[in-house]
Amino acid sequence: MARSLPWRQVVLSAGLVVFLFWRIPMAELGAAFHNLEVESLFLALYCVLVLLVLRAYKWHCLVSAGGNFGLQESIRTLLGGCALGLITPGRIGEFGRCLFVRKPERTQIALLTLLDRCLDLWALLTLVGASLFLLSPLVAIYGAVVWILLLPVLLGFPGVLANLSETVPAGKRFHGHLAQIASRVPPAQMLRYATMSVAAMWVELASFFFLLSAFSPTGFTTTVATYPYITLAADLPISFSGVGVREGVAAILLSPYAVPLGAAVDATVLWFVLGILLPAILGIGWLLAEKLRFLLGFQPADAQT
Repeated sequence: MARSLPWRQVVLSAGLVVFLFWRIPMAELGAAFHNLEVESLFLALYCVLVLLVLRAYKWHCLVSAGGNFGLQESIRTLLGGCALGLITPGRIGEFGRCLFVRKPERTQIALLTLLDRCLDLWALLTLVGASLFLLSPLVAIYGAVVWILLLPVLLGFPGVLANLSETVPAGKRFHGHLAQIASRVPPAQMLRYATMSVAAMWVELASFFFLLSAFSPTGFTTTVATYPYITLAADLPISFSGVGVREGVAAILLSPYAVPLGAAVDATVLWFVLGILLPAILGIGWLLAEKLRFLLGFQPADAQT
């Protein structure tokens, strides 16, 4: 129980936040908000909403192909995972999507979550490859070769599950789930999911670009060159939901592109609110609404986990 809360990550995040407020005057942070461009802010919010829809659609397609799950079940697991991701280092709580389905279905959802996160990681690596062409074309060539080599690995992931299922004894629960997912998600379908993941990642990039533009004039290439590494740093399980790390790395990486420190920090704080906190709040609201409907007798008992 002593490790029920990620105290080290909380302390690190708190220390980084204090350091940022000490390093960047409050007047500079306030001035950036005072000069906020409302049009760019609305465009960023629109991109965030599109991003939520894309992620929900991709996840629903994935769970529908891998098992017999309805739209309500897929959204519950996705938003529930977002809620858990808010309070865990590196958002690893999103792997807890399996906690929001019935026990017999949890193994299957856990495997599909792993597949979904692999797709997202590959999409982020795709964005990293694009940024390398701006930072170092020579390195980008090697990055493109690695990306091409990883593509068949990604498309063949269901085949890996199929081979893995053969090593698991037939009586074990994992055997059936692995074989089922492998048979229902062929490589052709994986290409479709990979395309949706890349599309979602570019929409996420666009949302951050508009947030930066709302605080300071910023080129789109600046966002491409920096955002993948800001995301990678924030996803490291060393802080509380990336708080402090995300803002600090953004300030460091965007400074050479003449983006003021206040604008960089304000933009990343807003991205945290819109891109991470908002889905988590929606997840908490969804789960509380389901619990309330159950208590009032409007939802069958077997729908509860």
